[in-house]
Amino acid sequence: MIGAYQLTKRDMKNCAFNYVRTHRKRHALSPDDLAHLIRQDAASAISQYENGRRVPTLEVALALQVVFGMAPREMFPDFFAHIEEEVMCRGAKLYERLDGLSDRRSVARRELLDAMASRAVGQNIEL
Repeated sequence: MIGAYQLTKRDMKNCAFNYVRTHRKRHALSPDDLAHLIRQDAASAISQYENGRRVPTLEVALALQVVFGMAPREMFPDFFAHIEEEVMCRGAKLYERLDGLSDRRSVARRELLDAMASRAVGQNIEL
């Protein structure tokens, strides 16, 4: 489980692509070097991130941003797309529940949901 996200093995396969190895090699870091920088106990953790067998914690994702200057959504684009799709699906359901309501809170929530839809990176994501 990742936060509130339960990933199946199929989900992990679909979220496997990332840029950890690309950036590690570009900067001539060994797996041990990177593990040390992002406070991981072993180089095997780096291999697991690179091969998509392990989803980074928020701490690891932010540490990688510090090291490489690349936001987690860019470092792990497949994982980001997976999370975005799930959140947007839930947003669409909330939007439907708010249909016809005109009180201030409902209007504010719809405005947030509209802003989410306009920021959505994935294609075919609508509310």
